[in-house]
Amino acid sequence: MFEQIISDHYLILYVVTIVTSILSYKKYFESTLRYLPVLLTYILLTEVLGLLIKLDPELNPFITGLYSDYNYIIYYVYNILFFSYFYYVYWNYTSSEKIKKIIAHGAALYFIIALVNAYFKSIISERQLFSYTYGSLLLIFLALNFIVENKRNPILFKRLLFWISLGLIIYEAVYFPINIVYSYITRENVALYYQIVPYHKAAVFALYGCFIIGFIVMKPKLK
Repeated sequence: MFEQIISDHYLILYVVTIVTSILSYKKYFESTLRYLPVLLTYILLTEVLGLLIKLDPELNPFITGLYSDYNYIIYYVYNILFFSYFYYVYWNYTSSEKIKKIIAHGAALYFIIALVNAYFKSIISERQLFSYTYGSLLLIFLALNFIVENKRNPILFKRLLFWISLGLIIYEAVYFPINIVYSYITRENVALYYQIVPYHKAAVFALYGCFIIGFIVMKPKLK
């Protein structure tokens, strides 16, 4: 099992991203993005737990019995924290009161949809398709808005949030339709899963590749 964990390319990528974020921390520790290393570490731990559950269902700390090999519940919590953090970041990085209201109302609606989705679709045994799709589309909009708002900034390409936004746009634009397909895969069409997995992997590498580039090229904010 240990060999399978340390050989997982995703986990190696997460570790590299965390290390890079820590080495560059002095550049952004006074900004709203200062919690990024914590979020990235949480993502790594979530992925490790998800992998452990798949490899050995008896290690599932939340569920025993029939659904012990399901890890949907940990990703339900993960999605709420992930989206909430970036909604908070973009709320702080926009000067538009209109966008701030959109973020506040959009985030509130996301939480409502997440609760309703969980009521009708079990967070133990089913993907939370509707809440993730809505959360993803809202995040894409906010990331695009940040880039548009700052397009005349001469150092835009040296801002960490530009690279984070670019990574989020690429990943969410690719993954949210993939997630929809995942939700409808059955034993009869399981071959489709293996056809779209490479696109999912490419999206993950694009996301964290952008994060790493951002940590490396960013310029600290002038005081």
